[in-house]
Amino acid sequence: MTAQPKLQPREATAPKLINVLHSPKRIRVKFGGRVIADSRNVLVLRSNHFLPIYFFPLAAVDQSVLKPSKQGQQHAVGGETKYWDIEAGDRRAADAAWSFTAPPDENLAPLAGRVAFTWNLVDQWFEEDEEVFVHARDPYARIDVLQSSSHVEVWFDGELIADSRRPVLLFETHLPTRFYLPPEDVRLDRLRASLTRTRCPYKGIASYWSGVLKDGSLREDIAWSYRDPIAEMPKIKGLIAFYPQAVDRIHLDGQPV
Repeated sequence: MTAQPKLQPREATAPKLINVLHSPKRIRVKFGGRVIADSRNVLVLRSNHFLPIYFFPLAAVDQSVLKPSKQGQQHAVGGETKYWDIEAGDRRAADAAWSFTAPPDENLAPLAGRVAFTWNLVDQWFEEDEEVFVHARDPYARIDVLQSSSHVEVWFDGELIADSRRPVLLFETHLPTRFYLPPEDVRLDRLRASLTRTRCPYKGIASYWSGVLKDGSLREDIAWSYRDPIAEMPKIKGLIAFYPQAVDRIHLDGQPV
């Protein structure tokens, strides 16, 4: 299916964009222990409505693994689609590959006849020789991580639980600013380590904390941290960030955010 994972909340003023661009990277897909797609001629369908999608030339796909499927549906922007099951060895993934037949928008015409794969129905994705997790990386998604002397305060369950004048601010395209705080500036007695783990293709694996309410109960996963971020994100290593919707409020230099 072409359903996309849920996106993080976008800023209300974020422009609505849909476009197609060429990726200069070598993109590979593995399934059942073998490479089933490999190309430097991959197009990326990108938008702030859904996560980026790689489209491979049909010639770059191992067509012996593609088995026609009866599945068919209308894609929100690309119109009619055709599907294939993937079979390799003793592995089979239903409706895991798909293609636009004739996109109604002329700007999407270059995607016609190219093959896309549903991300989590195949085994591994690679950009060059580095594995990519969760979803394709948007070449126009920029992350700036800046040291700051701004004053960040976080209230939870009626109490101030974080107060820092040395935050690290993370700015990511179309997303709200995130405030990463040194653990020394956070009341760790009000947090409990959670078993939740998530993975970001730009930052790495996140660990979570739940908040301890005054009655001893927990509000799940109100904060997170990257204990060992990918090489491009060293400034946020070990710092703690809070979800604004999970705490009472967050102030930046005395103003609510």
